[in-house]
Amino acid sequence: MEETLSRVASGDLDGAAKLLKSNGDADAEDLLYHLEVSEVRRLQGDFRSSFEALSAADAAVKAWEDAAALDPGRTTGQVGSLILNDRTRTYEGHDYEKVLVTTRMAMDHLTLGDWDNARVAIKRTHEREDLIARIRAEEYRKLQSEARARGVTPSIREISGYPVEELETPEENALRNGYQNALSHYLAGFVYEALGEASLAAPGYRKAIELRPGQPLLENALAGLDDRMSAPDDGTCDLLVVVESGAIAGRVSRSFSIPVPVVSSGVFMQIPVSFPVIPPSPSYAPPDVLVDHSQTVPTAHILDLDAMARRALKDEMPSIMMRAFVRSATKAVAQYEMQRQIGQSNRGRDDGAAVGALVGLIAMQIGGAVVEQADERGWRMLPGQVSVARLKLARGRHALSVRSPSGAANFEVNLSARHALVTVRLLRGRAFVSPVGEPGQAPAPAGAQSAGTSADSAGEPLYARTVTFEFPPTSSPSRRTLQ
Repeated sequence: MEETLSRVASGDLDGAAKLLKSNGDADAEDLLYHLEVSEVRRLQGDFRSSFEALSAADAAVKAWEDAAALDPGRTTGQVGSLILNDRTRTYEGHDYEKVLVTTRMAMDHLTLGDWDNARVAIKRTHEREDLIARIRAEEYRKLQSEARARGVTPSIREISGYPVEELETPEENALRNGYQNALSHYLAGFVYEALGEASLAAPGYRKAIELRPGQPLLENALAGLDDRMSAPDDGTCDLLVVVESGAIAGRVSRSFSIPVPVVSSGVFMQIPVSFPVIPPSPSYAPPDVLVDHSQTVPTAHILDLDAMARRALKDEMPSIMMRAFVRSATKAVAQYEMQRQIGQSNRGRDDGAAVGALVGLIAMQIGGAVVEQADERGWRMLPGQVSVARLKLARGRHALSVRSPSGAANFEVNLSARHALVTVRLLRGRAFVSPVGEPGQAPAPAGAQSAGTSADSAGEPLYARTVTFEFPPTSSPSRRTLQ
């Protein structure tokens, strides 16, 4: 996946798409392939293809929902994972990824001017959150019961040397769970408000505040809702700028050894096991937005996907450990029997048998270390951080600059409605800026390859007209951000 990210950062989006296709299966239920392709297509400006890929991913998630609803306690997972490793499991997506599928579908609808269908996707996001909550509650109950039956405690602290501190950062501990996020709910509030549904907008803003407390932007959205809904049209536009920075932290496989009891022997065997870890992420500072070369507006840090990735891993670890324990128990019995044979051979002075048993033991240990590999899969094209700014601007053309310590994305917007949305992606020194999405506008065509290189029916580029990236940005805050 690192090569794909590098190609995106270099501007080779077609190459990134081809690389994903060579490693995935577009015709099969390959959830991860469709997730990654959706992001590349979005950066290409092909929002229709992005939505199609997300629809395929959504169908795979829906299949998981149907299966999990019937059997929520699948703690030991699929058969292959009990014999080999978790990478043999069909990839079902992490919970935050499942929620973000419909959130990204809503954002594609918004960019294409179809705000009514964005509303539908938002509703499905909330339904999915509720279903995940019920499934995980039942799964946890069954996991606890299974752990008691097997006499084990699937706690991450039982793994000697595991970097527990990486899963207990202040950002991770501030999260209520591993799937709900303030962006999805704030976006719901904004869309419902734009569609004139204040009674639905208020709960969206309220939930966003609950998930991300202490953010004035979120609190002001709720406090000023009634005034905005009752205000006459004054010729301005309420523009929501969504800034996505960096790439989400990925899992890596690391080897550990755990003591596993051999049933009825009273012996503990040290068995090599691989578990996923997430290395530390760079520090992050929210960017700001310079409007018409004069007004600076800060952004609010609304979504920490790096923290969500860690929270998801922390929540998954008991099930991961349970599957590892089942695999390790089988290996421990085999290793114990091999060692016992070596002892018997030595006592019988059968050097050949002893050597054979020793060779077999070494081979088993080496083979186990090779086969045992943690599942590192995840939706790596997601941003690591998301911030938003809300601008009240006169309708017409404006020059905007999204400024971070790593650079500044400079572009123009042409506003014609009371509400609008634009998305800016900052990734490794490159900026990708979406077209302005407004309610009821004619859907933009697919096919833009990069910022400023494709034109719609009116002769305007699908991406914002002028997109440059200054490095370093002029008068940028002296802060460090994700790359």
